[in-house]
Amino acid sequence: MTGFTLHVVCPNPALDRLQVVEHFAPFEVNRVVDVQSLPGGKGMIVCRGARRLGATVAAHGFVGGFVGQVIRRGCEEMGVADRHIEIAGDTRVTPVVIERATGRSTVLNERGPQVTRGEQEQLAAGLAAAVRPGDVVVSTGSLPPGCAPDLHAVVARVALSHGATALVDAHGDALARVIDDAGTHGTRGGRLVIKPNAHELAGILGRELSDPADLLAAARELHAATSATLVVTSGAGGAVWVGPGEQLTADSPAVDTVNATGSGDSFLAGLAVALGRGETPEAALTLAAAMGAANAASLAPDVDPDLVATLRERVTVSK
Repeated sequence: MTGFTLHVVCPNPALDRLQVVEHFAPFEVNRVVDVQSLPGGKGMIVCRGARRLGATVAAHGFVGGFVGQVIRRGCEEMGVADRHIEIAGDTRVTPVVIERATGRSTVLNERGPQVTRGEQEQLAAGLAAAVRPGDVVVSTGSLPPGCAPDLHAVVARVALSHGATALVDAHGDALARVIDDAGTHGTRGGRLVIKPNAHELAGILGRELSDPADLLAAARELHAATSATLVVTSGAGGAVWVGPGEQLTADSPAVDTVNATGSGDSFLAGLAVALGRGETPEAALTLAAAMGAANAASLAPDVDPDLVATLRERVTVSK
């Protein structure tokens, strides 16, 4: 299957302002040596990565004010269909300080603008009208003030009911709602993929997940309870996949890290595109791992498609 649309639901987009310093000194004056501003938030990074792979992408979420217009222009420049809901509040700005000497970053996450119940219903209705069988719907990122804690679960429900693949990357209570909803209603005959990282999954289960064996056991547990496919990432430690008839582990190819911010979102983009193309779980994990590593080698949350192609050859997936 190739003629799919990737719908990315990002309730809380942002304008990422990346500021590079040689050595970051907290509570002191830091001289910035490079600055970049670009549409951000987890969903925007997914959109950008998916477009680098040539996918057809539509962005759904909430934007408002001057920064919201910047997000809309950014979608146009990326070739992403803009299906955001206009709201009264101002879209947030996310300062990111990157220490060039180490590749470490400090992110200041604002909560985001207030969103009404009516605006959330408008988003769900717009998504339902746009999704077609065979599409992929990614729901990712934090929920702004006013958002129902089950918004990601609602989005997954809409996707599955329209014959699409639902791919959710959430944390905390929002992730718990997705798991509970799947445990109660199953996947409704569709394909539900839940992609937490190891820290997020540990928080849900209330125990440490310190090695790949722990991650596999936790993913098996949730797969048995929900019938969903679990893809759990652990940064440079790779990822595990547990789904119907498949249990896989993938490593992460080594790169010189410039800025790892957004690597999980680029991984998500690769996973979503591969699933939309109908690729095997092994191929999907391989592309996702290469995308995540390529992102870490870039200053801005972005990937070089040529580097992704090179890194794909260095990913090992094991049963």
